[in-house]
Parts: sequence; C-alpha cells; structure tokens
Amino acid sequence: MLSPKILEYLKKNLLFEGIPDEELQKLEDDFFQQREYQKEDLIIEQDADPDGVYLILKGSVVVKKSTMKDTTDDEENKEIILNYCSKNEFVGELALVSNKKRSANVYAFSSVCRIIFINTADFYRIYEIIPGIQKNLGKTIAERLGETSIRAANESSKYKKLYELQLENSVRTTELLKTQKEFEKRNQELLQNQKEIKRTAIVETILTMINSIHKDLDSGLNSVSENIAKIKEITDTERSGEMKDIVRETEKKFSEVRAMLDLYSDQATLEFGTDDQGRKVIIFKPMENE
Repeated sequence: MLSPKILEYLKKNLLFEGIPDEELQKLEDDFFQQREYQKEDLIIEQDADPDGVYLILKGSVVVKKSTMKDTTDDEENKEIILNYCSKNEFVGELALVSNKKRSANVYAFSSVCRIIFINTADFYRIYEIIPGIQKNLGKTIAERLGETSIRAANESSKYKKLYELQLENSVRTTELLKTQKEFEKRNQELLQNQKEIKRTAIVETILTMINSIHKDLDSGLNSVSENIAKIKEITDTERSGEMKDIVRETEKKFSEVRAMLDLYSDQATLEFGTDDQGRKVIIFKPMENE
C-alpha cells in the first residue's frame, strides 16, 4: 500500500494522470526510489542501457543529444538541446518501452532536482497492475517526438547559420589579408618612388650648382684663352725656344682645365661612388650620344 506522500505525488504526475486512487493503492512504496541531483549532474547517459523511468518530483531537467559519440573534446562534442522537462513530468520512458539504448543525455537543469526512480522490473509490474498508464505513456511519447523533431530542426538551422556566418567571416578575413598584402606592396613601391624622387632632386641640385659655376668661370677662361693666343704670337715672332715650350705647356694645361669644366655641366652624366680612401664622391662621365 502506498504512503500518503507517494500517493499524492503520483496523482499529479503525467504518467499516472486520470488513474483512480483505488488503483494507485494497489502499488507499493518499494516500487519508488527517491533521488536528488545538483545542477548539471548527469541523470541519464546517452547510449547506456535503459534502467528505468524517472519521475520529476521537484525542479527540472534538460535533454541533450550528443553529435559526436567517441570524443570528450568540447570543441568537437557538440550537444543539441532536444527538450526540457519539469515537475510532474517523467523521462526515460522511450528507451524502456522500445528496449533500445538511451538516445540522449539528461542533466539536472535546476539547482536542486528531486527524482522518483522506477527500475525496469518494477515499471513492468506497475504496467501489469495498472494497464491504464499505457494511454498516458503513448500520449507523452507522441508529444515529445513531435517537440523533439521541431527543436532538432531549429537547432540544426541554428548551427547551419553559425556555419554560414563562420564561412562568411573566413572569406572576409582572407580578403582582408589579401588587401593588407596589397597595401604593403603599394607602400614599398611608394617608399622606393620617394627614394628615387629624393635622389633625382639631389642630382638636379648638383647639376644646377655646376652649371652656375661653369657660367661664372666661362668668361674668365675665355679671356685667359685669348691672352695665351697673344703670348703664342709673340713667342713665335721672337723665336724663343724656351718661351714657346712654356706657352705650349700652358696651352695644354688650359685645354685640360677647359675640358674638365665642360665635363662638369649638363652635357655630362653623374653617379655616386667612392674614392681610393673610401670617401663618397660624385663621378662625372661624358653623356653618351643616343
């Protein structure tokens, strides 16, 4: 015979909904084992053999299906929420009546979850004593299968959207890296162009200075050239051998200076180099005819 507390609870539970008190009184307290769980405690393990039915006396549970069976890696072992069950409901009936492995994990969802457990043998004894629970059992199974299908579809859609979002972010990241590389390449080209512009500016400045010096010295050198010509005429008249040698040597040196001055002009090209002592110098070369 049932105790008043167990009787009162069974009358509220969906498994025994609508069963008259006189039929419930045919059951024994020994059929029902009270258990208590803390939040996130595992109550039913996926793929385990069915051991009985769990009646929720207080609190609530969450039913989750693992998508990966043989791993404990949280990154790989995703769980899809199939259902929530609360006070006066029951869980674990599907595997029991189908005699198959547990299809999902069941965890305590509330901070404290009190359960009345009915093992397999006692469940079938109760079934024989009160055949009326078959109707409640079938109704609950049908409703849960429908709810589970809808929730699973919603979860699947959610993960699909997450995957599409991750894929989109991956594409954007790839494009960003590509743009960054292109920017770095353009930046290097800009730096190189700036070096070339700076170098060209330096060369132009040097050539301008040389042309200015060339202009300033040109008139003076022309006068010296005229004087050398006059001295040469005089020495030719006087037929002084020593004087002629001096004039010829002076004329030769003057020609060399004039040639060097002509080289230091915009008719020449220049490049940077070092002298024998390793000092930086500018090297002038005749401009090649195109």
